[in-house]
Amino acid sequence: MLNKKHIAYVTPTYQLSKIFFQEIIKVIPVQLIQSANKTDLIITLKTGGSLSFLTGERLDSFRGRKFHTVIIDEAAYISDIESAWLNSIRPCLTDYAGDALFISTPRGKNYFYSLYLKGLDESNTEWESFHYSTYDNPYISKSEIESAKASLPDSAYQQEYLAIANANSNSVVASHFIEANTITTLSKKKPVVYGIDIAKYHDYTCITGLDSDGAMCYFERFQRDNEYTKQRIKALPSSILKVIDSTHGSVGDGIFESLQSEGVPNILGFEFTSATKPKLITELILDIEKGNLKFNEITANELSIFEYSYTSTGYIKYGNAPGGFDDCVIALALANRYKKQIPINFLAGFSFG
Repeated sequence: MLNKKHIAYVTPTYQLSKIFFQEIIKVIPVQLIQSANKTDLIITLKTGGSLSFLTGERLDSFRGRKFHTVIIDEAAYISDIESAWLNSIRPCLTDYAGDALFISTPRGKNYFYSLYLKGLDESNTEWESFHYSTYDNPYISKSEIESAKASLPDSAYQQEYLAIANANSNSVVASHFIEANTITTLSKKKPVVYGIDIAKYHDYTCITGLDSDGAMCYFERFQRDNEYTKQRIKALPSSILKVIDSTHGSVGDGIFESLQSEGVPNILGFEFTSATKPKLITELILDIEKGNLKFNEITANELSIFEYSYTSTGYIKYGNAPGGFDDCVIALALANRYKKQIPINFLAGFSFG
């Protein structure tokens, strides 16, 4: 910009571009700024150089423009980045024989990862690749990273902190952990707890029973009406704890309250919130990685497409990939959480329900 160059800075969302625009304005000396358009997010310097913030949500805005350099931040998280690069971004660098910088946390082995591989190919002189982990960041303490390592799923830690691309995008459980803990035959031991995820709209109700070793010993999955669901829950052994997704306002909430009113013993409601769900799922993932759980192939398949992402405030959220289901994962997570609490609660004389 100081040397009269025109720069484009691309972020995945318009909101992030606004934040970066405001931060950059703070560090540029006022006497150098010719104009700062807060609507179009363009900063023009008196030297003639400019900085245009563009969003991955509108990559067609590159058409007809010319830049010396394009910086694409969190490139792995911009949808259809391949088409945008080949058809919109790359052409706008032609007039000035410009360059591009792709920066990102990896998100599986997608197009950003394929560009990274170009730079590792010594015969390709147009590309150069760099790899840094969070350990290389002098502004983040090593203790903070170690704390994250202890609390995050291994796949999330490797991708977010070590910058190692997972095979399956944002999968929360690495495939080798899923394979190592999948069983083809259910345990013959008696269940000590049931986790129950109630169908919302088009998904399934799932009932998962775990034995004292954490192995799945009971599994039922169906799409039926609420009355049928209630009868299946009531048919479970009355002496064994049954944990039900009873999130406020959900179908499960109504079924849970109905079972309570009918005096069904040993039932416990679990309400999912932005605070409780991440903790529950993280606990599940860590126990899978430690080999503390065994589950059937249907659950394994759901785990393979169960993903994490970040909210606008920086918190991790979990859910199934588009087109998939997570009822088996949730039922397993509920059973896992309370399996470990049963000996303490029952020895202390607590009664659930």
